Amino acid sequence: MLAGESSRIEGSMVGLMCAHGVILASNSLDYEIYLLDDRIYCCAPRSGIDRSIVLEVSAQVEYLARDRGQKLSVSQVKDLLCVRYEDEEVDDPDVLLVGQDDKGLHLYSLQKRGLSYRVIFAAKGRDSEDIVSFLTQNWTESMNLNEAEQLARKSLKWAPSEMCTIYRDREMEDQDGILDEGDDMSAQSPDSSF
Repeated sequence: MLAGESSRIEGSMVGLMCAHGVILASNSLDYEIYLLDDRIYCCAPRSGIDRSIVLEVSAQVEYLARDRGQKLSVSQVKDLLCVRYEDEEVDDPDVLLVGQDDKGLHLYSLQKRGLSYRVIFAAKGRDSEDIVSFLTQNWTESMNLNEAEQLARKSLKWAPSEMCTIYRDREMEDQDGILDEGDDMSAQSPDSSF
């Protein structure tokens, strides 16, 4: 694979939020869920340029956290990924990033040219348009974690090969920080802000 190519893998990945957590799942063994830091994960291909970028950022996060004692937010990890994608000519990164920090739960969909969107649900891969359409019709803000996990499975046609669930830890969140974050999710979400 050339450096400027994005991987096009058979299969899909999905991320979705609910009141009690955030879910990341894939229906392909060609995707892997990577642990980037405590309570921060991303789903990306097991090979190609996306994997290289994720592993480089993972090493950078580990250095900052372990060697320098810095606690990175999900947004800071997202920014590290986005900077790497600015330098590469990847058509559409196959990367979804999820996590929780003192500002709450997060789900980011990485885009070309180092852009990203904070969303309530997202899909990447072969059937991503169909999955987003399905989620638009079936996702609700009031769903519980079990319902959200079932929705993720249904969107992937009941074939997740890997699933990661981050349960909301309310003690971790700074309620004032959630209000001060300033992320307007209504611009990136179909029906509701989360």
